[in-house]
Amino acid sequence: MKTNLKQTWGRGGTGILGTLLFCGWVMSGTTQEVVPEANPDEATNASVTESATEEAPTPSITSPLVRHGYHGTSGQEIVVFGHSAELAAGQSIRDMVAIFGSATVRGEVRDQVVAVFGNIVIEGQTRDAVAVFGNIKLAPNAVVSRDAVSVFGNVKLGPGAKIERDVVAVGGAVDREEGATIGGQIVSIPGFGWMGNWVEHCLLKLRPLAPRVGWLWVLPGAFFLLYLLVALALPRPVNACLEEITRRPATTLMVGLLTKILMPLVIFILVATGIGVFVVPFLLAALFFAAILGKVALLQYVGRQLGRQFGSSAFEAPLLAFVVGWILITLLYFVPVLGLVVFGVTGIWALGAAVMAMFGGTRRELPPRTAPPPVTNQPQPATPATATGAATFAVETAANNPAEPGETPASSSAESGPPPPLPTPMPVTETASAGNSEALTFPRANFWERMGAAFLDVILVSILSSLVGGVPLGFLVALAYFAGMWAWKGTTVGGIVLNLKVVRLDNQPVTFPVALVRGLAAAFSVVVLFLGFLWMIWDRDKQTWHDKIAGTVVIRLPRGTSLVCF
Repeated sequence: MKTNLKQTWGRGGTGILGTLLFCGWVMSGTTQEVVPEANPDEATNASVTESATEEAPTPSITSPLVRHGYHGTSGQEIVVFGHSAELAAGQSIRDMVAIFGSATVRGEVRDQVVAVFGNIVIEGQTRDAVAVFGNIKLAPNAVVSRDAVSVFGNVKLGPGAKIERDVVAVGGAVDREEGATIGGQIVSIPGFGWMGNWVEHCLLKLRPLAPRVGWLWVLPGAFFLLYLLVALALPRPVNACLEEITRRPATTLMVGLLTKILMPLVIFILVATGIGVFVVPFLLAALFFAAILGKVALLQYVGRQLGRQFGSSAFEAPLLAFVVGWILITLLYFVPVLGLVVFGVTGIWALGAAVMAMFGGTRRELPPRTAPPPVTNQPQPATPATATGAATFAVETAANNPAEPGETPASSSAESGPPPPLPTPMPVTETASAGNSEALTFPRANFWERMGAAFLDVILVSILSSLVGGVPLGFLVALAYFAGMWAWKGTTVGGIVLNLKVVRLDNQPVTFPVALVRGLAAAFSVVVLFLGFLWMIWDRDKQTWHDKIAGTVVIRLPRGTSLVCF
């Protein structure tokens, strides 16, 4: 058979383009029902057509998300997303599309079978078969009346299978068993055949590794050597990350998730301002290196926890714990669905541990502040000045009141009892006032309490900003809301719900100028990668940047304290 590669590839390219257009048409959901024009011949057979329509069997579908309506007896289409579709034997439809799922045809598809990130298995008959990131398999005696196109996948024909026109495998191979026939030309552009196996055994089963994809084992082997090198060369940074995971496992996981969410926004801001051309590459490199450190620490943590479950102290050794943790996590990668979950959670957790170790070191979380003991009026210890004053008072009393016969001299009475108390100095009054300060009396609000209140406030401010047209008036609305609420009630709506209040460290009321400065500083904390808000995680006084600028803290009041009284 003479192969005209240019002509066949033109047909294959047309098929791929048509497939992409068809997928876009299906996803848009703009299918319109075609109403045929009236025809006298059809009118005479109306009853026959209606009875045939009622007797048409309903195709069996596995968990479809979308099903388009009937167009007479021969106008049915099936579209599924995230699931597999199956057409039973003896049934006939026009089109069949599966996205992130496989398509199995045991009956007849009169037009096209399309699978995106999925395989196509044909046991019956179809006109065209197109698979993108998937394989096409024809069972014995299956028939494709026109073309079969596979992009980044393979095409396999069983005994007696038949493709009447062309077969195109872009990045894959064509495997034809004995007795299979191809009526047209064969175009095979190898080089990416491995992609189809990865899609079939890994992507569609939601797992990073699979036993049948041998080439993929190069990646975990390379990363194992990299992790081992980091564990040997950088024990102190790894140990810092390990201590963060051990002491604050939930916090490190949430910080990693927050970093993942905010990083695209940070990169977008940097690129939009023009600074990102120089900063973003270094930032990405730093994040990658931090994730490597955190992953090594996480593997050691998993190994140690496994050793403690079995009561073995040998797993406390860093290298042995690392190897055991790597083996356990790698085995979990083989499990469908769970493997992908473990892969994502470990990556986020490792990044959070590295970020916490980078900014907070190995500092322990401080316990909540407790109220100081009440100030009591106890006698002050005698000072040199106090002793001198008492002696002078005793001498003057003895001079003015000479002792009568039989009476005790004044000096003796002075020695027998304490001198009269002196007036309380001003510093004692100031200390008592500071002891009644709300900043010292009530505990400081933690990170999650403040983020919960901020979440409620953001929802409210977003609604108010949408009423004025969004940015830039929305920024003024937000500034007026926060500054006004802080100056009026010392809190916001979110703070009222969670019993939080903004107070000054000098025990003065939060005036509007102070609240305005705090609001502007809060905007600065947002612009600088949200670092101003995250600062309170490792700050000893649990202050954000705008707290430090305005001299304020956020306290948690007891339940039942009213913040809405006028």
